[in-house]
Amino acid sequence: MEDMGRMGGDKSIFGNAFYHNLGNGKFEEISDRLGLETYWPWGFSVGDVNADGWDDIFITGGMGFPFRYGINSMMLNNRGVKFLDSEFILGIEPRPDTHTFWFPYDCSNPHTNQAAQACAGHDSGIVNILGTRSTRSSVIFDLDEDGDLDIVTNEFNSEPMVLINNLAQVKQIHWLKVVLQGTTSNRNGLGATVVVKSGNRTFTKYNDGKAGYLAQSVLPLYFGLGEATKIDRVEVKWPSGRTQVLTDGLKPNHTLKITEPAS
Repeated sequence: MEDMGRMGGDKSIFGNAFYHNLGNGKFEEISDRLGLETYWPWGFSVGDVNADGWDDIFITGGMGFPFRYGINSMMLNNRGVKFLDSEFILGIEPRPDTHTFWFPYDCSNPHTNQAAQACAGHDSGIVNILGTRSTRSSVIFDLDEDGDLDIVTNEFNSEPMVLINNLAQVKQIHWLKVVLQGTTSNRNGLGATVVVKSGNRTFTKYNDGKAGYLAQSVLPLYFGLGEATKIDRVEVKWPSGRTQVLTDGLKPNHTLKITEPAS
């Protein structure tokens, strides 16, 4: 009850929101239905970490001192039906060390019940107060350039985590990276929509700059292609209103640079 009071009690709302676009300017909140609720969420990053063609979500979490440890969540997209909580399966949690140094405290004069508990057995002198590790923000990009997406976190009061994905080392994956260069549109093609077609599958991404809470992931756009071994068509709808279609020289596991045609 003391912790809830410190957090605002029944005036606080915990959890996430996921808004499903119903069209005609209407949305519905379906985070619980999709399995996306977590307790202490901060920032999140989106990317296809298992390269199956469905974007996944990494949700940072935790509060730090003086609260209990809160996990980060890796939500794998189960073909658009639901998200599967997978951080323990993938080795993201638990961390080797869930606590970190927070501040030194003089036990000669403890002022609070929590301080008195920390000073138990120490009538005087300095003790180190520990707090739980917590993550505030994250980015997803191919850090080691092996074709799968990795994660780097920003931690509160401790060093960042670098989570290297070894998917490309354990199985054959298929992917495409798209770099946009605007001419009439802005330099990075921000606001463009890119559609990749392979057989009976269509992959669509909006080039929003990959911004998140206190962080921004690295471009280019990353398309996991699942089992697809060829690419039939790439279509770019530029912010200028121009639509550009490419059908030649397309192949998986490459970076494709697309320059907007001049007006």
